[in-house]
Amino acid sequence: MERTIYEDLESFRQALKEAKGWSSGYKEGIESVPYNMQDELMSSSIETCKKQFGADFENFKTPMSYYPQDGDVVLSGEIGSLNNAKFQFRLKDPTGEGCFIWTEPIQLTEANLNQLKVVYGVFKNWKNDLETAEDKKPMGLQNNRKEDTTKEEQMQQQTPQQQTVQPRPGDDY
Repeated sequence: MERTIYEDLESFRQALKEAKGWSSGYKEGIESVPYNMQDELMSSSIETCKKQFGADFENFKTPMSYYPQDGDVVLSGEIGSLNNAKFQFRLKDPTGEGCFIWTEPIQLTEANLNQLKVVYGVFKNWKNDLETAEDKKPMGLQNNRKEDTTKEEQMQQQTPQQQTVQPRPGDDY
């Protein structure tokens, strides 16, 4: 039985996928720190994506990563209803629009277009939440050092013998 060109291309595509695994090439070789489910940012991001557009993260060892070098955050997952499309949200993409999708062919139906709009809307909210977060680093990197506390907090932590009175204008000396 003779194979069609389509079958040959499909076999080649499958072999490439198995040989390389899925990789976007984005920031390969740059050190990143993975988030875990105890990180509020990751757990809320994953739950929102699952609820809003049926995202799946099972095939991703580290669905959300932080890049300390530039403060970037990347969330990766899969959308089963869009032919298992891979998606990635990037906080600091150079274009300013860090919502990406990789997929096998899908039909551009009204339902699929609406699904893509939902994905993009979730991305915009995700990006806004991260941009306004006080500390977007994973739990293991969050700063809890004494230098980060305010002077008033440091004064409260001192014993009475260590505290010195700081005169203010208008005080009687």
